Amino acid sequence: MTRPDRVDILVAGGGPAGCAAALALARAGFEVVLVTAPRRPLVAEGLSARVVRFFEQPGYERTRASLGPRVRREASWNGRVTSANVEWVVEREAFDRALLDDVAAIGIRVAIASLRELRRIDGAWHAQAGGQAWRAGFLVEARGRRAPGRRRHGPAAVALAQSWSGVPPRACTAVAPFDGGFAWFASEGHGRGSLQFIVAPPGRAERATPLAALLASVPPARTWLEGASPCSPVTVRHAGTSRSQTPLEPGRIRIGDAALALDPLSGHGVFESLASATAAVPVVTTLVRRPADAALAQAFYEERVERAFLRFARTARDFYRLEERWQEAPFWRARRDWPDDLPAHPAPSADAPQIRTKPVIEDGFVVAREVMVTADHPRGVFMVDGVPLVPLLRAVQAGEIASTEAASRCFDRPPQQVETALAWLRYRGLLDS
Repeated sequence: MTRPDRVDILVAGGGPAGCAAALALARAGFEVVLVTAPRRPLVAEGLSARVVRFFEQPGYERTRASLGPRVRREASWNGRVTSANVEWVVEREAFDRALLDDVAAIGIRVAIASLRELRRIDGAWHAQAGGQAWRAGFLVEARGRRAPGRRRHGPAAVALAQSWSGVPPRACTAVAPFDGGFAWFASEGHGRGSLQFIVAPPGRAERATPLAALLASVPPARTWLEGASPCSPVTVRHAGTSRSQTPLEPGRIRIGDAALALDPLSGHGVFESLASATAAVPVVTTLVRRPADAALAQAFYEERVERAFLRFARTARDFYRLEERWQEAPFWRARRDWPDDLPAHPAPSADAPQIRTKPVIEDGFVVAREVMVTADHPRGVFMVDGVPLVPLLRAVQAGEIASTEAASRCFDRPPQQVETALAWLRYRGLLDS
């Protein structure tokens, strides 16, 4: 048997979440190896402005170069056509390859192979892939929806995807609903496009609806594909909202879709993957280097996953409710009532702000600090623009600082940052205007 290499952290999965976590953990001083299975060809995708800003960080030069054109997302919803949102079109196969190249460029070992064995023995993870073996102290699970483990599911859905050639030479992303679901299209403007149908999975006694029949149900698609021909087989993948029931357990953290898989209608899947990877790094750092604070790290991450799950689910629900033409059709009925009737974004004034001690991130670790908990920020706000809110509030109320300049000296922050934090406190009625 191959003698395993010892590493600090094994990252399983080479999508956006796995690559972002690997890069950040390596920069935090851990020895990291990333193992990812060869990816089947993926369709094009639209990335939000927040995702593009994330990749403006140093170390993502190849990823930035893989981004396609900036376009407006066309939405045909409830009989109206809008184009309010901006996206960047990417071809996912090239995008994922660029991410892995950026990971390898800083010296992280990358193995393109399927994990054949992954077991935890005596507090360490033993893995084999592609003829190599590793022994790691910690596992970052980033293999998406296919990652092992029990999950909490929303309404079931599948995505039927196919590539087309000869599409109109116009860079765009577009979405359009029909009675059985919705269709999504993307093209970088080079005569090739990707079409997806998000539908409920067929029952055991039903046959899957042919893609050609689905295409006939979506009139806008005739414009998207005018003169085009399919150039790939139809692929099928799970596309329902779900979250892991154990996002964090001894020696393992789940990130990206492995922790929380969003409804594809949201358009925030890649952003949430990156956000969860970013949040996971101080959690892992705390668990490995400050094990006495493990309970804090666990509380922080589990609350983050649950809050994000509910927020994104409620936001998708509200958007499904805006489409009124097929509210009684099974696909739409299942989504208009799930997960509940609570608001996705409570008003800031719904409840009076409270000071509580909660886990937060500070200097790369999870620590307990006093935060301001509000209806729109139930996890609490520790800092605004780098200024700690609770100490600032108490200093002002005690008369210890009488001006923005005095507060700037006290907290060693520029006056404009202090003023932003003071404005936050005034807006919520905690300080006089």
